Amino acid sequence: MPAGLAAALCTGLWLGATGLSAEGRIALGTFGTAVILWIGSRLDKTFVALAVLVAGTAFGQGASEGAVLSSFGDGMIALLLAAFVLAAAITASGLAARCSGLLLRRARSLRQVVYGMTAGMIALALVMPATSGRAALLLPVFLAVAAQIPNPRITKALALLIPTVVLLSSAGSLIGAGGNVLAADTILHLEGERIGYLRWLMLGLPFALLSCFGAAWAILRLFLNAEERRQGLDLAAAPDDPPRSRLSPRERFVLTVAFALVLLWCSETIHGLDNATVALLGALAVTAPRFGVLTFKQAVKGVDWNLLVFMAACLQLGDALVRSGGAAWVIEGLFDSASGDRGALPTFATLAVGLGLLSHLVVTSRTARVSILVPMVLPLAAALGHNAAAFGFILAVATGYCLTLPVSAKPLAMMSELDAPTFDARDLLKLSAVLLPFHAVLLLVFSFWIWPSLGLPLTGDL
Repeated sequence: MPAGLAAALCTGLWLGATGLSAEGRIALGTFGTAVILWIGSRLDKTFVALAVLVAGTAFGQGASEGAVLSSFGDGMIALLLAAFVLAAAITASGLAARCSGLLLRRARSLRQVVYGMTAGMIALALVMPATSGRAALLLPVFLAVAAQIPNPRITKALALLIPTVVLLSSAGSLIGAGGNVLAADTILHLEGERIGYLRWLMLGLPFALLSCFGAAWAILRLFLNAEERRQGLDLAAAPDDPPRSRLSPRERFVLTVAFALVLLWCSETIHGLDNATVALLGALAVTAPRFGVLTFKQAVKGVDWNLLVFMAACLQLGDALVRSGGAAWVIEGLFDSASGDRGALPTFATLAVGLGLLSHLVVTSRTARVSILVPMVLPLAAALGHNAAAFGFILAVATGYCLTLPVSAKPLAMMSELDAPTFDARDLLKLSAVLLPFHAVLLLVFSFWIWPSLGLPLTGDL
């Protein structure tokens, strides 16, 4: 059945998408085939990603020689590699067990754990850029907690919670995601209106709070029963009981490295080092001879190479979709085919929200989604007499929703491929069936009433 759907999709695109280049049709067909097989078949996700990528290249996707493997040199792969090394160091030092032990001892119920973790992840988004970096920092803590919880349903709920809140909390801060910075820069250059850190915080944080705690509430009720939500988490003997009052030298060293990484990530505009380079510096520090807590050879044994291959293949699939024009063709087609008077403010706002929320289905990179949608919508909004800056901000927040497929965001892929009990594509579809309409309503409410009251109206009369 999935193979038949994939064949029908490719045939329909080849025969019906006459306004799209052959390269774009092949890119759309291969990406759509991968999505169908990820959801509808039991085939390994990495095998599917590599198979459709090789097939697309063989059939003329327009990639240059070696493009199939080119994404293995992407900075995101380096960031993930460094993240696994750092996670191994945090675990080896005992810091992960300490954090998980404190979390389990102080919480009286799973509900408290979930809401406490949600608040912590929102706070982390205010000071630490890159959703992948935040997910990587939380990875060893999750693995330590998962090792102490014998109930796989609870482990699945926590595995869903971390990437969901990491992604949604990015709306609360200018540095919460690279797409936010790109959107603010585009608004400044096209409209001359500056949305700095504090203004973004004032506009985005209320939305992020409602979005994240609403998602946490939905995860608790969709994946756990009432008894599981109420029960405490002293389900297995916690390590190091009672806890040591002082940090060991190894823990202090790793904690110092972690704080240094956060500071470097927050000050990228000052020193110019990208997130991947900073993470690699941290990985080298924790594995340095005589100073590190483990050797580099020991650290890389814990690297999930299957995940790295999966991410590299997905990056190449997404890049081909954007490079070939297939992603822009789909988005422009959706925008142009919308019924009603596009110039009317309610219709235009609803259309912008819908496009932003759904764009992750065809463009897996949030930065790419922003780079396509914001320059396309802002001039049109201004021409229709609307406040283009407001629509740029709305699109930046809306494109942050990417919870439908494991490939939709790096934190989702990272958590879905763990050895611990975790979620699959069907769980994400179940969650997104609730969160997608919730976020559509929440975005419209904020767009028409909350953000105008905070100084960002939809109309051009400022």
